[in-house]
Amino acid sequence: MSSNWRADVQGLRAVAVGLVIAGHAGLSGFEGGFIGVDVFFVLSGFLITTLLLRETDRSGRVSISQFYARRARRILPAATATMLVVLAYSAIVLPQTLTDEIAGDAGWAAVFLANVHFAKEAVDYFSSSAPSPFQHYWSLSVEEQFYVVWPLLILAVALWIPKKLRRRAITALAGLVAAVSLAWSIHLTATEPATAYFSTPARAFELAAGALLACVIGRLQITTSSPRRGRLVAAGLGFAGIGTLVYATVSFSDATPFPGWHALVPVGATVALLIAGPDTPTGWLLSKQPFRYLGDISFSLYLWHWPILILGPDAIPGGGTRQLLIMLALTLAASAASYHFIEMPFQRHKIPHLTKGRRALALWPAAAALALVAGTSSQAYAGYQVDVAKASAKEWFADNPDVLETDDKPVPGVLKTTVKAAEEGAPLPPKVEFDAKDSWAERDGYCYVGYGETQLEDKCAYGDTKAKRTVAVVGDSHIGMWMPALDTLAEQQHVKLVPFVKLGCAAYGVKQKSSKMSVEECEDFRTWTDKKIAELDPDTIVVGSRGMLDMKKRDGVSTEEQWREGVRDVVGSFETITRDVRVFADVPAVDNDPGECLSDARNLLEDCVVKANGTEVDSNDVTREAIKDTPADYVDIVDLVCTERCPLVVGDVVTYYDDSHITATWVDRVTPALGKRLGRLDRSA
Repeated sequence: MSSNWRADVQGLRAVAVGLVIAGHAGLSGFEGGFIGVDVFFVLSGFLITTLLLRETDRSGRVSISQFYARRARRILPAATATMLVVLAYSAIVLPQTLTDEIAGDAGWAAVFLANVHFAKEAVDYFSSSAPSPFQHYWSLSVEEQFYVVWPLLILAVALWIPKKLRRRAITALAGLVAAVSLAWSIHLTATEPATAYFSTPARAFELAAGALLACVIGRLQITTSSPRRGRLVAAGLGFAGIGTLVYATVSFSDATPFPGWHALVPVGATVALLIAGPDTPTGWLLSKQPFRYLGDISFSLYLWHWPILILGPDAIPGGGTRQLLIMLALTLAASAASYHFIEMPFQRHKIPHLTKGRRALALWPAAAALALVAGTSSQAYAGYQVDVAKASAKEWFADNPDVLETDDKPVPGVLKTTVKAAEEGAPLPPKVEFDAKDSWAERDGYCYVGYGETQLEDKCAYGDTKAKRTVAVVGDSHIGMWMPALDTLAEQQHVKLVPFVKLGCAAYGVKQKSSKMSVEECEDFRTWTDKKIAELDPDTIVVGSRGMLDMKKRDGVSTEEQWREGVRDVVGSFETITRDVRVFADVPAVDNDPGECLSDARNLLEDCVVKANGTEVDSNDVTREAIKDTPADYVDIVDLVCTERCPLVVGDVVTYYDDSHITATWVDRVTPALGKRLGRLDRSA
């Protein structure tokens, strides 16, 4: 096994990027395809450290400037070109809000902090953002952050440790980094999995594993290169490596805690394949075409596949297999062009003013500046398109002012007026401004229990907090979104309001499981809530939840029947505490992203009016039936948001801030109507 260029490594790169693309494309059997990134990390640590070791052996030191010049030539041209194309596309084609988000993501990616940015997004429940076309840049950020430190550590060893001990010191250093990082990864994956996935300290052991192998592979070569037995061992390692990658690809999924100890599976497999080398059946296969060529263009394949898969479905009609094949063909074509016309000219020094020697260091600030300017320009152009559309809309509404005059009019009436105007071809109101933070939790800061939590640490009370009469509010964010109205009504009626709200966890005794919450976590919250409500002994209980969320058929029992029994049991339990139980209906979910729809300069009002149907609406019939023989009151609030259809804007007021939650501003608007429907919150007063 030579430490020089190896064809099987190129083939292994092809396998890695193939796994990633197959996983992201949603191909059956490739749910664990994300492990391809881990293969890349090990390969990167191995190859980069091999070069650094060769340099220390030759010169006794490491040229940091030359190292970063090489990284600039390798990474920046193709990564920046991809960024510029996506930004241009978003400015021309996508809605303004989405263009703004993408430009912001590009800024983080341009300075190699995408992983920090997306870690925050991953743990933000109230972020309504769809996956960013730059989300895959997180792995580039992890690598570059690692390589800010690793070459400096090797340089320090080269300068301070005698030559005869240098290799051992670097080996020990790589082992230490790997051990500490793995321990941290296991801890963070268990406690903060969304953060761990993007975390450089939690991923560093994968790069360090490759670095460690680079340090010791010469000694392993002696062990496995003796004639027959060595070949058998090497072949066995190769087959074991491939088999392990197949196992992880098939058995891992987004439910697998990752990275943590699970990441050791693809890491170990990659190490085994690198040790096995090219002179084995697996190495021979990986060294052949088309693996070698796909490995050559693997970096560009990685860059291009994700934005095409994310943005392509809206641009390529038809859906299904045909659409996927077109997107994969576009990915291959764009990647090949990127490799031959962008990557290679820079790596082969065919652009002398930017690639010779340390001049390539100028690519770092130049690429960042170019991306930031392009991002700002894309936002400006998208804003210009919206301004043009608003100017035209002003003329229409000047001739039809009644559509905007919604204050002090009955809510069902203004909803019907809006839907009728949409059917007649009305534009979007010129003054509409979408605000993703116009929510009950972000705007007004009401208490709730988040993911990973099972109880509130602080006592929360609203309305008239000094009042003796008490109302408990129980459920998930779909009752939480009505808190601004309930708070206002409680204060007016001199009633204290105490919320027991947990994200994604219905008030009713049904089993719910999502990628963010286990069944046990939700049930633990309900147990805590039951105890606290019994202690509180409220005069009224208001309960509501998103209909049949994150449920599935269990033991032959349908989700509808589970929901019916859950509603009946919980309402019955609450009625042992108070006879005044109010059960809120749920509002329809919408299949349009409100922010994107309302900021798309090409859209008319009709494009932002959706049908009032779906699981949430279906659950209302089940809920109503479950409580029909009980004293509990059913509170129908659907007609405060929708007619047969749901407008995403009424007048100048946005109604939804995401696909299923009502804006706090619209809740304020319908509070008087809800108040008439509810009457006294405490009927015994």
